[in-house]
Amino acid sequence: MHKIIIDEIYVPYLDHKRPIRIYLPPNYDDNTAFPVVYMHDAQNLFDTATSSYGAIWDIHDHMNAIYSHYKQGYIVVGIDNHEGRNNRLNEYSPWVNTTLKDNTYYSDIQEDVGGLGEKYVNFLVNDLIPYINKQYKTLSGPYALIGSSMGGFISLYAGVKYPEIFNKIGAFSTAVWFAEKPLLELMENSQYSKNSQWYLDIGTKETSNEAFDALYMEGTQKVYEILEKKVQPSQRKLVIDDGGIHNERDWSKRFYKAFEFLYQLNQ
Repeated sequence: MHKIIIDEIYVPYLDHKRPIRIYLPPNYDDNTAFPVVYMHDAQNLFDTATSSYGAIWDIHDHMNAIYSHYKQGYIVVGIDNHEGRNNRLNEYSPWVNTTLKDNTYYSDIQEDVGGLGEKYVNFLVNDLIPYINKQYKTLSGPYALIGSSMGGFISLYAGVKYPEIFNKIGAFSTAVWFAEKPLLELMENSQYSKNSQWYLDIGTKETSNEAFDALYMEGTQKVYEILEKKVQPSQRKLVIDDGGIHNERDWSKRFYKAFEFLYQLNQ
């Protein structure tokens, strides 16, 4: 039987403690060590009671199914986002967005947002990963890093900033538009590991606004065009979900096959 453990960790740059939610596979008690998958927005991974919008990724069910089929267990570590929309946007981008406050689609945002992403990723590398490796039976990296929307954005950033740490990047419905120019420039000018895997996906109905849907689609396609130049076809995958929306249920639908691709399980 799998276990889900709720722990907490100190976040130095914000001077507070943050919940982390950890899935341990059914065979965790075996005398072995396990690959580790890191995910953002942990409130939305396992439990509808903590989810932001009442839907979850059902990561425990997916990972149990993967274990049942492939006889390989994985540890999944989810780090809660910094609650509050502005706080989450601040933490999931290293670059500041100065125009979102003028966007009528985000009428509740009245200030510049973003800018803490570098500190957040450094925290993952320098604090969270060493803590997990000390407390649990883990294999050494590199690791998978998976997220959606802004969580996809910061995953892409981390993948090119620390390619030796994060070499399996899952970016679902990524909000590339948030800081498109600096992200694309960083990805264009970065080096890529021959062992890296990059999974991107996007729905055709991400939002209730057709113009905004187009921004989501175009941003993801631009990222993929860079990956086409940087890595081999076997290292990259783009999924376009016809009718897919910006919701944990849709990301959950796509998670199992995305995980198979990232870990090359069905080869």
